[in-house]
Amino acid sequence: MPLLRLLLAVTLLAFNLPLHAGEPPKIDAVQRSLDTLAERKLAEPEQTAIQKTLEQTLRLLQDRDASEQRLKQLNQQLEEAPRQIAEARSQLARLQESASTDVARVYAKSAPQELDQLLSERSRQLNDWQQQIIEANSLVINAQTRPERAQTEIGNNQVRTQQINLALKSDRLDDKPLTPELRDQLNAELALLAAQTNLRRQELAGNSLLQDLGNSRRELLDERIRRVEQERLELQNLINDKRRAESQQAVDEQSQEVRRATSGGSLLAQESALNLKLSDYLLEVTERLNKRTQQNLQTQQQLDSLNQTSQALDEQISVLQGSLLLSKILYQQKQALPNVPQDRSNLTNEIADLRLNQFEIGQQRDAVAQPERYIDQLLANRPSEEADAELRSALQAQLATRRELLDRLNRELDALLGESITLQLNRTELETTAATLRATLDEQMFWLPSNRPLDLQWLKAAPQRVSQQLHDIPWGTAIQEIGASLLQRPLLFLPLLLMIAALLWQRRYMFEKLSALHADIGHYKLDSQLHTPLALLLTLLLALPGTLFLALCGYALQQDLRGHNANLSAALFQMAQAWLVFYTLYRVLAPSGVAELHFRWTRPTVTFLRTQVRYLGLVVMALVAVVSFAEHQPANLAEDVIGIVVVIICYALVAWLMLRLLLKNPERESLTALRSTAGIAFSLLPLVLIAALFFGYYYTALKLTDRLIETLYLLLIWLLAEASLIRGLAVAARRLAYQRAQAQRQAEAEAENREHGDSEMVVESPILDMQQVNQQSLRLIRLALFGGFLVGLYWVWADLLSVFTYLNNITLYEYTSATGLLPISLLDVLGALLIVALTVALARNLPGLLEVLVLSRLNLAQGSAYATTTLLSYVLIGIGTVTTLGILGVSWDKLQWLVAALSVGLGFGLQAIFANFVSGLIILFERPVRIGDLVTVGGVTGTVKRIHIRATHIIDGDRKAVIVPNQIFITTQLINWTLVDSVTRVVLTFVVNRGADLEQVRELLLQAAHENSRVMRDPLPSSQLTLYGASTLTFELKVFVRELGDRGPATDELNRRVDQLFSEHGINISGVPKMDIFLQRRDGKGEVKIEAEPEQ
Repeated sequence: MPLLRLLLAVTLLAFNLPLHAGEPPKIDAVQRSLDTLAERKLAEPEQTAIQKTLEQTLRLLQDRDASEQRLKQLNQQLEEAPRQIAEARSQLARLQESASTDVARVYAKSAPQELDQLLSERSRQLNDWQQQIIEANSLVINAQTRPERAQTEIGNNQVRTQQINLALKSDRLDDKPLTPELRDQLNAELALLAAQTNLRRQELAGNSLLQDLGNSRRELLDERIRRVEQERLELQNLINDKRRAESQQAVDEQSQEVRRATSGGSLLAQESALNLKLSDYLLEVTERLNKRTQQNLQTQQQLDSLNQTSQALDEQISVLQGSLLLSKILYQQKQALPNVPQDRSNLTNEIADLRLNQFEIGQQRDAVAQPERYIDQLLANRPSEEADAELRSALQAQLATRRELLDRLNRELDALLGESITLQLNRTELETTAATLRATLDEQMFWLPSNRPLDLQWLKAAPQRVSQQLHDIPWGTAIQEIGASLLQRPLLFLPLLLMIAALLWQRRYMFEKLSALHADIGHYKLDSQLHTPLALLLTLLLALPGTLFLALCGYALQQDLRGHNANLSAALFQMAQAWLVFYTLYRVLAPSGVAELHFRWTRPTVTFLRTQVRYLGLVVMALVAVVSFAEHQPANLAEDVIGIVVVIICYALVAWLMLRLLLKNPERESLTALRSTAGIAFSLLPLVLIAALFFGYYYTALKLTDRLIETLYLLLIWLLAEASLIRGLAVAARRLAYQRAQAQRQAEAEAENREHGDSEMVVESPILDMQQVNQQSLRLIRLALFGGFLVGLYWVWADLLSVFTYLNNITLYEYTSATGLLPISLLDVLGALLIVALTVALARNLPGLLEVLVLSRLNLAQGSAYATTTLLSYVLIGIGTVTTLGILGVSWDKLQWLVAALSVGLGFGLQAIFANFVSGLIILFERPVRIGDLVTVGGVTGTVKRIHIRATHIIDGDRKAVIVPNQIFITTQLINWTLVDSVTRVVLTFVVNRGADLEQVRELLLQAAHENSRVMRDPLPSSQLTLYGASTLTFELKVFVRELGDRGPATDELNRRVDQLFSEHGINISGVPKMDIFLQRRDGKGEVKIEAEPEQ
């Protein structure tokens, strides 16, 4: 009924097609219009548009003609199909009734050369039939999927036809009037749509006939290929038998010659034995040649099969894209892939040996090329032999036989060398083809749904299917086969059982040893860095019995691969791995265990983690068992209801446990935002896999689950390794601190002993800052661990990285380049995002690591390391930005317009920001200001803490952060107190009364300077009388200090000491100006003098 409805819709569409359509133009007319377009003298944009329209019209008309031609061929094929079907079935019936060719009887008398020629003819015939069966398979697949594809195509044609008719009726397209060229293009497209619709209608009408034709051809070709392959194999066996017979005949003849020559003299016997040795070697080479030929034939058959599969795969993918049938076909093809032997090195060595043997055989052939000379040399070396005519005649006969043997041996070696080289090339090609085909299969299987979506109908049928699936699982058989395998191979399994028993027997000793190690933790003399690795090793040994038992059961099933044994074996191996990881972690988190005592984790945290790890381990063991079992039988995934239910439940439990582990952790507040975000994202991945399962991507979920669980193992190992290394670092730091404390107490004791006597000056060596050493070591440790984690992550995900190339087929948009339109795929966008993430990570971490690893070990000037790391960050960001834009199709020829627009903006609105950015670069390159410098700029004095792109951070004396734009440092006056060195001058002013002893004041000022330890001796302090006032004298004391931090304390100390010295020597420091006042009478008869009172 669906087919009848479809035919009816196609018929109605055919009647509705020419409502508004005119006659399509002729191809010759369109071509003439293209040829004479330049003569119309149109504007360039208009001419380009018309040219594209005419070219598109020409292509549409050509496609219309091609569709009509295919329709004619289809009609002819449908007319001949009944006869061809009958002939194929008749030929198949005759083939099945007739017996296969008895090659050994029919070609028993043929020479090996004739058989080789016949074998080549059969190989050519096989290749022809393999190409024909590919076409037959395509015919069947197309017929199976034609109704859905034709319905979709006809529907699209109908929608497009209505759009074109509407445009022709309104005489407008995209709100623009139709030009004659556009009208011709639309009419040509209508003609193409009509031709395609007629073709699809005829294909639908003859679909069953075409399917029968493909099936009949495929069945006939399958039988022919089977017979010709069998005939090829028998022909090769016959050729091998004939070669072996000829070589054996030569050996028998030489054996008789040796027996006859034994009584004829030692020289003749020696030459006969040499011929016998050559005949034996000829037989060996013949056997090897037969073996190599057989291997070559098998390899060629595998290669032909793979090539046939590869050729058919592309067409199957294009025809069956997105269907469950394609998934099943891909699963079957992957399971049918051959296992390619990996012995290319042996072949290479054998080829080299064959070339050497050929060279030696060639030398022997040259030696016997002149028999008389060779016989004379033999007789000359054996003077005791009587050189009569009979002996010379017998030796000539032996040499003639040897020449024949050497010629045959040379031919056989040459053939063996050719077969070996051919086998090596075929195996290389087979490996390459198999790897390419496997990658294609993995890619398609990963991105195709393996099951129907989990809808309501699936849920209703699930209970019955679960019951049936449980009934089909051979539970008792698997247990019996494990026991039988253990009993059949006692010498193999008994050592493992004894090891498990020994580990269980020594379990109490391990616990006692762990308790002893725990008791030493924290003790200065007993604790060591080896305590934690030993504790982890003992904890691992506690987990080994369960791991070995599960692995032993898996290995026992692996010895007998009947039924589901291989799948159960893989599941047990995965369960053993999960048990080892989670039980070890469970024992690490034991109360008063490694985590609490060694790693110093808090007890509430350890108790919480232990509970969650126990539940998570049980869920993961169930999950890996089901995933591994299902992953090894992809062809049965559509019926695996139990696996889907268990996997969904396990996904939900894993997501819940991991979110609880992250959000309910007592120390969750100490986690960084990055780690919290990464943990939440990782915890939500199982929910994404549940969504994939509901959409039918069961196989994809299984593949990702396997890798995600291994990633979880890797994360747990990383955390334990990091905690162990941090613990070792803490032990080393504590021991070093203990040694320093002992050295300090010893130094204090020695100082007390030398308190009353002269001693030599002790030169103190600089002591490394313990906190700085720990920080640097911790960063290096984390860098090494992160590098190892990345390597492990690549190792886990390496086999799945190739499947993401499928995303390259999803085009998001296209951009114009010099070579035309280039697509930007989803893979390009993901790659750009990855580069952005790497750029951000490198820009944030690489400069710091560079400073720790390299710059901190160099004798650089102040601020040089910061300038280097900052510039490196800018370079990384620039490279990442350019690379990302290049991947996204934003090349420089497009960026230049953006740069020009930004330049205009920078000249106006962004001028200040751009000036600050350039000033920041100048500061980093010229370094007028460095990190740690004390500067005065704009009335602000402080220490430079950070130089950013736009501004510089200064911490002033009040510990306030002052943000100064970088432009200020370049365009205004700047005082850098520490640019050259940290030595600065301090000027102190002292005012004394007139009448003070000038020389005494100067000496007292210099005395105070010389007594102060902060004042430098070079340059020397100086004191000058700078002002001779009316009633006071002003002195300046100029001293130099080494550090900026000494300026304040030195000023305070000098002022206090000068005040003390002046008081001791009776020098008055003037506080108020002093003067004498004279009062004169108005009549001029006298004056009165008022003197200042002397200071008390």
